[in-house]
Amino acid sequence: MKVLTKVKEVIQSPKLLWAFLILKVVTYYILIDVDITRNFLVLGSVFVLAILFSHLYQSSFSHKFLVFSILYGFFSIIMFADSMYFNYYNQTVSIQQVYQVSNVAKVPSSFIATLIPASFFILWDIPFAMYYFKRASKIWESQATENNDGKRRMGISLGCVVLILFLAINPFHNTWIIKINSVGFFTNHIRDIVEVSSNAIYTELWEPKEVLEVVEEETKDFVEATVKDTKGKNYTGIAEGKNLIVIQLEAFQNFVIGSSYNGKVLTPNLNALLKKDSIYFNNYYAIIGKGNTADAEFATLNSLYPVIDGESYRLYTENTYNGLPWQLKNKGYVTYGFHGNEANFWNRQAAYPYQGIDNFYSIEKMDDAEQIGLGISDSSVFSQMVDIAKKGEKPFFSFVVSLTSHHPYELPEELCELEILPEDEGSKFANYLQSVHYTDKAIGELISKLKKEGLYEDTVIAFYGDHHGLNCTMDDNDIYVGRYLGKDYGYEEMLKIPCIIHIPGSGVLETVSTLGCQVDFLPTMADLMNFDLEQPYIMGQNLLTAEHGFAAFTAYLFDGSFAYDDVMFQISREGIFEGSSAWNRKTLKEIDIKDYYEQYNKAISLKEASKQILEQDLIAEYIKRK
Repeated sequence: MKVLTKVKEVIQSPKLLWAFLILKVVTYYILIDVDITRNFLVLGSVFVLAILFSHLYQSSFSHKFLVFSILYGFFSIIMFADSMYFNYYNQTVSIQQVYQVSNVAKVPSSFIATLIPASFFILWDIPFAMYYFKRASKIWESQATENNDGKRRMGISLGCVVLILFLAINPFHNTWIIKINSVGFFTNHIRDIVEVSSNAIYTELWEPKEVLEVVEEETKDFVEATVKDTKGKNYTGIAEGKNLIVIQLEAFQNFVIGSSYNGKVLTPNLNALLKKDSIYFNNYYAIIGKGNTADAEFATLNSLYPVIDGESYRLYTENTYNGLPWQLKNKGYVTYGFHGNEANFWNRQAAYPYQGIDNFYSIEKMDDAEQIGLGISDSSVFSQMVDIAKKGEKPFFSFVVSLTSHHPYELPEELCELEILPEDEGSKFANYLQSVHYTDKAIGELISKLKKEGLYEDTVIAFYGDHHGLNCTMDDNDIYVGRYLGKDYGYEEMLKIPCIIHIPGSGVLETVSTLGCQVDFLPTMADLMNFDLEQPYIMGQNLLTAEHGFAAFTAYLFDGSFAYDDVMFQISREGIFEGSSAWNRKTLKEIDIKDYYEQYNKAISLKEASKQILEQDLIAEYIKRK
């Protein structure tokens, strides 16, 4: 009986509120991959919350229970969002991502598929915490003695607030504080709010001359390499005057090209293109930000780096651009855009006219009878694109965003042609391979239709992946893909995407192993199609002549991370050079970071210069149009 009485006392004790609080905070830091042995963070967060809630339940405020419920629920939701966002992006959520909620709502199945059960540990305690807060309030109010320590409690609370603000703002830019801010729940989010708010009020702008100097300095080796034909071959103008179809392949990773699974070739149609009249870039990387697919489009068409703040199609919709669609329009091309989802997804309907795409076909304007997953099937979109282009004026440029291989890869069973091995059954990896195989089949149908309609011989077809399909930190993908590849599966392989340019009748058969990324697509196509870029704000290089490769990353690997030739550099979580890591892309062996400080600065400078170009709409100084 004594034991039961003791258990009852413990269960009814308001002190359990602090037990739930400690459990919540510990769970949070584990989910965002913070070593909880660094207990000053855990203790600090618990201490701040304990002071806040203690002061609240000991107050005489009549609506304190409502305030507590709102605050506790709010903090819980932010922690939950952080854990989910970290699970996918390898970083916590920012206030800037509020704008992306509408886009997430359009892909609910993909969002649900990213949920991890452990995250719900952050939410389950809310009703219990509310119960124990109410008990603590009643016990405090029932005490007969007068509590005269209100000023002391108020002083402690204000002291905590001042300390948190000091750490978050970090006026002296202390490195130790930077490390705390990067992972501390309160300091991280307060710092984010302060930075976003201050940037909304005032953004430090460089002088245009300074921006141009940085671009020229950081890309001078690109220019020098372009002047010298290092491959001994000249491909300039071999695609000039031809129609151009550029297909952005949803979630395509490079490892599927030329590969087989359980005895069946994954991408037979793309493989066939590589055997004749094609250039294959086999060390090509995605450099997207949090705009994902939209960032891939933006970087590819404009040779500008995306920003971490959000998708450029929304932030800089009405800027002046002079990317691939505009260049081809100037040469008399009719420009099209195709996507099987809604026109306003990622703000394409508003952004495309400023990108130079005059005719945009979305689900509202196409036959939507055949839908798979998030929209019209790839097979149907490709087919309708050919029908529309055939009837229009020539030459034409068609930019197509595929969709069927979008996460979470829920392909109808009748379209699944791969026989899955027992050890892979039910995995995201297996579903991904099925979807990729389907999209490749749709590509085969596209090639056949182009030939049937008499368009094939006079049309260049370029394919590239927008971003990874299998996140190395989710769904045990590191295990499944690692087993399939026979090596560790990390960011090096995850961020690598294919890029293939097929030029019928050219006689070209080339595999370019120079490291490249999406900002290199425009200058490379400019060489093949023989047009001048007309303005200096180009972040990429012509990969057909480049001697060295470079890619600066935006998300997954944070600002300051880069790939340079055979080196992969990952900035530290705190965003500072010290404590970062680097490894050889081929051997995956760690290397000393000290020799790559110059490349680190290049990555920072290129990204900031690119942002300045967008913030100030600097291309408008060179390109004048109504």
